[in-house]
Amino acid sequence: MTSVTLIGKVFNYNVEGAGEPIINICGMEPIVEGSGSNARRTGIPNFSKTILINRFQLVSYNNFTANQVQYATIADGNADIDRLANECFVFLQHLNIQRVHVFAHRQVGYVGLKLALDHPDLVKSIAFLDFEIIKSTMLNPKMQQAISRSMQRAQMNPEYQQRMEMLRQMMQSGTMPDGQPIPPEMMAKFSGIPKAFLEQTPGTDSSDPNSTMIRGWTEEMLTTSYEDVASKVKQPVFNAIWENGEAWTVQSGELLKGWLAQTETFTVPKKAHWYSGQNDEGLAEGLLNFYFSHSF
Repeated sequence: MTSVTLIGKVFNYNVEGAGEPIINICGMEPIVEGSGSNARRTGIPNFSKTILINRFQLVSYNNFTANQVQYATIADGNADIDRLANECFVFLQHLNIQRVHVFAHRQVGYVGLKLALDHPDLVKSIAFLDFEIIKSTMLNPKMQQAISRSMQRAQMNPEYQQRMEMLRQMMQSGTMPDGQPIPPEMMAKFSGIPKAFLEQTPGTDSSDPNSTMIRGWTEEMLTTSYEDVASKVKQPVFNAIWENGEAWTVQSGELLKGWLAQTETFTVPKKAHWYSGQNDEGLAEGLLNFYFSHSF
């Protein structure tokens, strides 16, 4: 392991193999807390290296400490995604990497997308494992029905729509209804409201809550609209899911392909979760074929 301090943070990393570089975002095994049955990993284990490092340069790193983040990012807002994407870019500059394949797990995938949006010439391809396009609870049919009913009630409530219209006008003009400037702290709160939420108006299709939720989640995580991401991210996308994984991962994969049309879905044989296949050659073989198909 090598360590370097960049922009005031310590980056611990490994560089293995030779060839086109692959960056495993926040993917090096960091500290393990506790011992025995109480041991707990504080980050994401590496994916299989046996096959990849013979043909590619595999770069894995972390720049976080125990309990600072969960699965490498708290992912509770765009600030974390922006910060982690910028830190990854700074790290790649330090290594003098001008072109790279990106690999990310779960919500860290948004960091990969942000990197592709901000630095399209840097990112050659993006590979996801179990990419969480939206919170798994939101894909529950009962949850979707409840959200759909809530949207319908809101659309039929004139008072609600009046308040929404006033909020839209305030955000657009930067002034209160009485013409006074909106205090900066209030405007800061406004900036965290997803555009998709504000655009709910009478006539919105409430039968497809996925559409509204995904757009709102995208806006929150990337500060870029769902449509803009689809039009700007042109890199090939690899999406791996476990054959015996949870149903939401399959649903999420289908939604991802509907969003980024260049997505190639790969099913990892038999495995049900990352931790049951930390050195999975099936995943590595799928990645290898993908990288060969989209080499520099």
